[in-house]
Amino acid sequence: MKKLLVLFVALVMAFAALPAFAQDKADWSFYGQVRMWTAWESVKAETPAILSGTGGAPFLGSYGYQGYANAQRWLKADGNYEGDAGLAWELQGNSRIGANVKWGDIGGRFEYGSAPNLRLLYGTWNFGGGTLLVGQDYTPWFYLVSNLCGPGGGECNGIGFGSIYGGRQPQLKLIFGGLNVALVRPYNQGSLYRINPLATTADNMYAAVPAADVDREWPKFEASYSLTAGPVALWMGGAYQKVTYVTTSLANLTNDVDVDSWQLGLGARMAFGPFYVNSTATYARNPNNYNVYADLLPTFSLVDATAQNQENAGYWSFQLIPGFKVTDSLSFEGGIILQTSKVNVPASIPEVELKQTSWVYYIQMTWSPAKNVYIIPELGVIDYKKLQITGDDDVDLGKTTWFGIKWQINF
Repeated sequence: MKKLLVLFVALVMAFAALPAFAQDKADWSFYGQVRMWTAWESVKAETPAILSGTGGAPFLGSYGYQGYANAQRWLKADGNYEGDAGLAWELQGNSRIGANVKWGDIGGRFEYGSAPNLRLLYGTWNFGGGTLLVGQDYTPWFYLVSNLCGPGGGECNGIGFGSIYGGRQPQLKLIFGGLNVALVRPYNQGSLYRINPLATTADNMYAAVPAADVDREWPKFEASYSLTAGPVALWMGGAYQKVTYVTTSLANLTNDVDVDSWQLGLGARMAFGPFYVNSTATYARNPNNYNVYADLLPTFSLVDATAQNQENAGYWSFQLIPGFKVTDSLSFEGGIILQTSKVNVPASIPEVELKQTSWVYYIQMTWSPAKNVYIIPELGVIDYKKLQITGDDDVDLGKTTWFGIKWQINF
């Protein structure tokens, strides 16, 4: 009995000390999201697999950032490409689970996706005049105004279709209210690219020029500033990166090729009662050398066969996203997105230019039948138009269409 009494007194003292002990510990707030994409998707035979309507871009991994599996659905057993239609019934890769952490002036966050993959992991220090963020987070080149999911589901938010999005990258970031400035891990794609003179389709029109070495001497630099004035929220930002590719010719001569990538963007959100209009405008040079996932063909720097001559790609995009909120649980949104890019073929005489313009149209409804439950039907089309080639016939790049439903439950 005495031992039980001693144990009881010890437990009471331990529980009595918990409030004081908890004050020295961080406050953890866990969260999660599950997202499913169920859709009927159709792609024309003319559309190259490196586009495939996944929000990807040429040479950013296997057939694009958002969906090697989605692109593979359109490949025949012999490796050739064909038009087709099929069912997507996927757990979206941006389903997630994570936690926000707070401990005085110190904070942090982690988040894992369903791949599984690490999405976010960073710590913050509020030093009074601002906040220092260390780790993997969204970069300052980040301003999403569209809820477009598109074929494959992917990340949604129109990523790959003109959205201002630099990804979740390791970085050192300073935050001063609406001003964000960061030094971000640089990106290189491993090889440079030239035009393949034996190309017969848009899928094999490029050939790699391997680099013996890739020098990344400086991190990416990104900065943005946002403010709110009444019913209008404004955003402006920019980003820059320089990467040097060291190539070796057949005569074993080395050549350094500097690829500069930069972009400037403006964004706005405007609300008028139940109506809203969002928009962005972007201009960039060599956007896919920077890793911004523009879903077009001529979006990166080209070199000639010996990497002695180089041409830079120019790109710009515009998004116009109107919407209407009927009730707190029902809203409608539509969108028109324009992207265009062009690049000259290095050392071509006479001069040859590649140019492509694409349009995206979509409409969706967001219905929330219960708190934290969302059912979002969406109908859309990506019209890749034609690849225009100076002095040659235009190449039809086809269309991708879909009707799908995004299912999301937050917990």
